[in-house]
Amino acid sequence: MATKAPSTNVASKDCPKCKSRRIQCDRTLPSCRKCLRRNYECPGYGLILRWKPGVTSRGRPAGREGLVDGDPRRPFHGPTDRTLHEVMSLTAVDRGLNSPLDSLSCQLLHHFNQNIATKLAWVDGPENPWRQIILPLSHASPIVRYSLLAMSSEDLTHKYTIDRPYFHQLKAQSLFYRDKVLSLLPQHLERLLRAPISFDCANQARFVLATVLLLYNLELLSAKATQWRLHIQGARAIIQWKLQAIGLHRPPDVADNFLRYEYYFTAVFNGLTTFDATYDVIDDIPINDKIAVFGDFVRIMHCVTRAERINSSGSSNTETIRVEDVVGEIGTARDRALQLNQIMRFHYPDARHDFEHLTHMYYHASLIYSHRVLSDPAASKDLIRASRDAILDHLSHLKDLAYFAHDLVWPLFVCGTECRGFSEKQDTIERALLGVIRLSGSLDRRRVLSFLRMFWQLDCEDGEVSWIEVARGRPADCNFMII
Repeated sequence: MATKAPSTNVASKDCPKCKSRRIQCDRTLPSCRKCLRRNYECPGYGLILRWKPGVTSRGRPAGREGLVDGDPRRPFHGPTDRTLHEVMSLTAVDRGLNSPLDSLSCQLLHHFNQNIATKLAWVDGPENPWRQIILPLSHASPIVRYSLLAMSSEDLTHKYTIDRPYFHQLKAQSLFYRDKVLSLLPQHLERLLRAPISFDCANQARFVLATVLLLYNLELLSAKATQWRLHIQGARAIIQWKLQAIGLHRPPDVADNFLRYEYYFTAVFNGLTTFDATYDVIDDIPINDKIAVFGDFVRIMHCVTRAERINSSGSSNTETIRVEDVVGEIGTARDRALQLNQIMRFHYPDARHDFEHLTHMYYHASLIYSHRVLSDPAASKDLIRASRDAILDHLSHLKDLAYFAHDLVWPLFVCGTECRGFSEKQDTIERALLGVIRLSGSLDRRRVLSFLRMFWQLDCEDGEVSWIEVARGRPADCNFMII
C-alpha cells in the first residue's frame, strides 16, 4: 500500500547551514529564515549531493581535495573508473523513503509531458526529445522517474503563492522525490564502477546521466546556483567516464547523443558568466539537427567564450581567432537553421514564421557577442548597433511570444547590454523578459534582468564598456545562467 509523502509546512529537520552554525533552525519551507536574514543561501532540507572537483577533461588531476563524508575510500581499479571516483564522491543520508503514489505519479508525468517538455526543448513539436527520449527513460528507470517527478512537483509550486497550502504540499512532494533520487544515486554510481562493460552498463550510465541533467533542471527552478553548477560538473564527469569506459565498446545512439548535447548546451551557457580561467567544456558532441536546434550557434558561442578566457589570462601560446572567420561561421549557422525551418514539424502554423525571426535574433546576438570579444570596440561600434536594432525589429515581428519564449533569453540579454542610454529600448527588453518569465518560468531570468538594470544604471565615462568587463569585475552581480 502506497504512503503519502509528508505535507506539513515545516521541515522535519534542521537545514545543514544551521547545523554547521550550531543554532536552532526554524525549519521554514522552502528556505529557513535564519539563513535568509544572514544573507546565506539556505541549502534546503533534503539530501545534499556533492560532486567532488579535481580532474580536467584530459583526466589529469587539477588539484587535490579532502574526501567528503561517506567516501568509501575504495582503491582505484584502472584508468576508466579513476575519473569517476575523483570527481564524483557523493554524500547521501536519511535513506528508506516511502514509495510514491501511482495516481500522483501519473498526474506529475502528465504535467511533465504537457508543460515542462514544452519549455525544455528548443522547438516543441512531434519530435520533442524530452518526450521522445526522456519520458521513455523514466519508464525504464526508477531513478530517472523520481527525478522527473521531483521536477514536475517543483514546477507546479510556481502556480501558487507561498501562502497557499498547495505550495507547501508540492514543495514537500518535490523534496520527497528528490531525496529518493539522492538515496539511490550512490548505488547506481557504484554499480557503474564495479560492473564489467556490458549492454546493461551502458544503459545504467545513460540513466545516471539523464538523472543528473534532470537534477540540474530541478535546482535551476529554485535558482540555487551552487547546486545546479555542481550538477553540470557531475554530468561532465559521467560523460567523460562513459567515453573512456564504454565508448569503444558501444557507439552512442540518439538518446546518448541527446544527453551529451544537453550537457554541452548547459555547460556553454554556464560558461558565459563563470569567467573561470580553466574554462573547459567537453565539445566532442555529435550534432543532430532534430535534437540540437541552434547547435551551430552554441558551438560558436563556445568558441568565442574560450577565446575570451584565453585572452584575459594573458596566454600567448594560442592560435588567434579571426573575427572575419567567426562572422562567416555565424552566417552559415543562420542559413542552416533557416533550411531546417522548412522541414521541421511544429504544433502551430505560426510557429514556423516565429522560428525564422528567432533564427535572425540568434544570428545578430552571435555577431554582437563575437565583435565584443574579438573586435576593436571603436571599429565594430556601428556593426554592433545595427545588430542590436535588428534584434529589436525581429522581436516586434513575433506573432506569439509563447512559441519560443524559453529560447529568447540569450538574444534579449545580448541586445539589452547594448541599450545603455536608450530608455525606450530598455523598456522593450524589460517587457519582453518579463513576458518570458510569465510564459515559461523564472529560472535565473530575474537575476538576468537585475544585471541588465544594474548595467543600464552604471555611470561610466566610457560609453562602450562591455557587459563582460563589468560582469568579470562584479562576480556577485553575475551569478546567473542566461537561459
